[in-house]
Amino acid sequence: MQRPTSIATASVEAAEEAFYDAMQRGDLAAMMALWLDDEDAVCVHPNGARLVGIAAIRDGFTAMFAHGGVDVRPSDVRSQLGATLAVHNLVEKVLVSGPGGTRIVECVATNVYAKTPAGWRVLLHHAAAVSEGAAPAPMDPPAVLH
Repeated sequence: MQRPTSIATASVEAAEEAFYDAMQRGDLAAMMALWLDDEDAVCVHPNGARLVGIAAIRDGFTAMFAHGGVDVRPSDVRSQLGATLAVHNLVEKVLVSGPGGTRIVECVATNVYAKTPAGWRVLLHHAAAVSEGAAPAPMDPPAVLH
């Protein structure tokens, strides 16, 4: 797949910013340009099926963007950076409109990025809604591990 040249992913942070920007705008071409073109790529949307491979991921985002972008704001990012892989765990604040009005739904998400000659690309996006009334778990490690 030809990748747009306007998406700069020289850093993991730039790739993540472009990912959430494409999601907010509902821009399928920009979103798919950020993914590693690989059959091992995986995407799980909140309450959704496990999408394996770039074709399934494209179909998932096509359906998601059918009515426009998703108003999602990342926060509380925790990151681990290696030479060729980076893992970000974060909280997504998603604005959802429904019959009862607009509300914010919090999701916890893990994004895994792979470094390629073309820049950092998304290998995995997995998001899950936080149970209503529950706050995302604190990110500080426990004092005792077992």
